Amino acid sequence: MINHLINDCIVMGARPLTVQDAIICGKLEPAKIKRMVKAFAQACKEQGCVLTGGETSEQPGVIPAGTYIITSSIVGIVEKEEIIDGSKIQKGNIVLALESSGPHTNGYTLIRKLIEQNPKIINEKIAGKTFLKLILEPHRCYYKIIKDLFNKKYITGLAHITGGGIKENLNRILPDNLDAEIDLAKYQILPIFKFIKNTAGLNDTEMLRTFNMSIGLTVVVKKESVQKIINFIKEKNVNCYEIGKIISGNRQIKVIGKLNW
Repeated sequence: MINHLINDCIVMGARPLTVQDAIICGKLEPAKIKRMVKAFAQACKEQGCVLTGGETSEQPGVIPAGTYIITSSIVGIVEKEEIIDGSKIQKGNIVLALESSGPHTNGYTLIRKLIEQNPKIINEKIAGKTFLKLILEPHRCYYKIIKDLFNKKYITGLAHITGGGIKENLNRILPDNLDAEIDLAKYQILPIFKFIKNTAGLNDTEMLRTFNMSIGLTVVVKKESVQKIINFIKEKNVNCYEIGKIISGNRQIKVIGKLNW
């Protein structure tokens, strides 16, 4: 939750400052509450921000005992002239993909359904790891990976790829007269998504709408900076590669090619 929240903040070029949480439950279980708050605080600390407080609300008769609803909000800061909002995106800019660590925080309704239908699936081995371990891999936070690029003027746009996939996230930052042309054949698909597709029997359109499909963040950059940025990010042990370009249009995501399963 915290890593997802920070990613939503940094796509504006902002530095995360403070986080506040909310925990809503049917019955307070102090040990579990303490474990959650400790985890929230540690996740914030790892990214250089602070959990400053929050709210714990016990609502018996409204929420079943044992059920917890958690949420959080964040404050970040960026100089006005350094805001990355997509307004500086230009025709000819290149779209780079930063690899996700797995499904992140999307597609779990489907994943839970697969487990309900076949509980033994959690022990299936995929590329040397169990299905359960792969789906519990934490949502990757990209702040430390890209923060040193914010004031270099290389980046013209950032999009956190979550629910709705690349089509419903990258389009938000495009100027009205431009499209992003994405080549699906360039996707470097993680084994977990291949396994889910085969197990659930989903087509490519459904997979792209439900999951991040191995791309957790897209970075729009000036063409002359492409290799420099790819090298910089790969030095942080995160795979980064080109998946598309900015063309004339009307704020749409156009896809070419086919996913290479």
